[in-house]
Amino acid sequence: MKFSQAQKRNTRTSYMFATIVATLGVAFASGAQAQQTFTATVDGKAWESDNDGINVIPVALGSSTGTVTITAITKGFSGYPTPKGYSDNISIVCPKPKKPERFLTTGMEQSKCRVSFTKAARSMMSPDYAKIKNEGEYESKGAAGDKGYVNFTKVSGKAIEGEFSVELVEATSKKKIAVSGKFSGVDKQMDSKGFN
Repeated sequence: MKFSQAQKRNTRTSYMFATIVATLGVAFASGAQAQQTFTATVDGKAWESDNDGINVIPVALGSSTGTVTITAITKGFSGYPTPKGYSDNISIVCPKPKKPERFLTTGMEQSKCRVSFTKAARSMMSPDYAKIKNEGEYESKGAAGDKGYVNFTKVSGKAIEGEFSVELVEATSKKKIAVSGKFSGVDKQMDSKGFN
C-alpha cells in the first residue's frame, strides 16, 4: 500500500504534534512537582504563602554542614501589581539537614533553629523604608523549657519538606504568640548542590 505525499506529510505532522504534546505534558508534570507551599497558624489565625513567595537557600559553611534559610511572604505579595500595604514574613533558619531530621529552637546556637514572624514587614526597596516600622517582630528566644521545633520530614536533592511549632516573643512588647505550620520548598539556586 502506497501513501501519497499529502498523507506522508499529514502523518509526519501528526507525529510531531503528538511528540510536542507529550513533551509539554512531561514539562507541566515536572513543574507541578516543583510547586512550593507554606501554610501556618499564627496566633490562632490561618496564614498562607504561595509558590513565588517562598525561598529556600541552603548554604555550606566550610567543612560543617552549613545552614538552610526558608522564607515565606503572604500569599499574593509576590505577584504584580503588588497589593497595597506590606506582607507578613515567616523565616526559618536551621542547620542544613542531609536527611529527615528534627531540630529544636533551644540549645547550642550551632545546633538549633531560629524562627521569626514579622507582621507587615516593610520592603527595603520601598521609598518609605526608613520612615515606617514593622507592625511586629516576633522571634524564638530559645529559653530553657522552650519546646519549639522544626521537623524536616523530606530532604531529597533540592527538595525539602517539613513542619514546625514554636512560641515567638515580640521584641518590644514581650507579647507571646504560637506559630505552627507546614512547608514544602525547592532550592532554585542554579549552582547549588542542594541538600545531599
